[in-house]
Amino acid sequence: MNALPGAEIIATKPQYVLVAQALIDDIRRGHYAVGALLPSEFALCTQFGVSRHTVREAMRLLIERGLVTRQRGIGTTVTSREQRAHYTQSTASVGDLPQYVEETRLVTKEVKDVLALGELSELLACPAGQRWLYARGFRYVGRSKDPIALTDIYINAAYAGIKGLIRAPDVPVYTLIERQYGERVAEVKQRIDAKVISADEAKALKVASGSAGLVITRHYYAVSGRLLEVAVNLHPAERFSYSMSLRPAPL
Repeated sequence: MNALPGAEIIATKPQYVLVAQALIDDIRRGHYAVGALLPSEFALCTQFGVSRHTVREAMRLLIERGLVTRQRGIGTTVTSREQRAHYTQSTASVGDLPQYVEETRLVTKEVKDVLALGELSELLACPAGQRWLYARGFRYVGRSKDPIALTDIYINAAYAGIKGLIRAPDVPVYTLIERQYGERVAEVKQRIDAKVISADEAKALKVASGSAGLVITRHYYAVSGRLLEVAVNLHPAERFSYSMSLRPAPL
């Protein structure tokens, strides 16, 4: 029997994300009105056939998105039908990376040439003074006016010919390089760091100065080993979550 379309994609998402999305849809449709109580944990466990831990994680997502509040002795109350800007990125393989681009939109504010000096040359693992193409922008979810990321992208100068194409909101930069130059991304090295958001960053992201942030840095390498691109995404913790699916190696 053939799998249903999209079944493989859905299966890669954690159960609590699926439960949360189902409840978000119910709230948006008015099945649970603002001011109403959601079913108890036990009832939700029965409804979705999941564990109490899964339900609690789903509730955490709803709280983060400003849809509900929880109060001991009362329950979980719906406080809004519209969620705050928030995005959960789920990754199980390199093939999942385009999902982030497809489900969000990048608004590019600046594109220019820069010289890699000091800390930047360390980030780009290149000699000081080397030229790179640089782009800065903001990434959004849906129609939200609050960005989920401040994005800095550095492109190897050998591929600066894509400069006029970077403003396309739904095409990854590394895909532009592959299409224009026949390169192929063979490896992506990713690093995740916690960060306190500075005053300038907070103003740009529309969050409180000193609030928590998550920095995701990705280095994209070609088959030859050449570094094609480095992308640095600063996410406000209140608007972004990262989910990773890990499977044990076969025996």
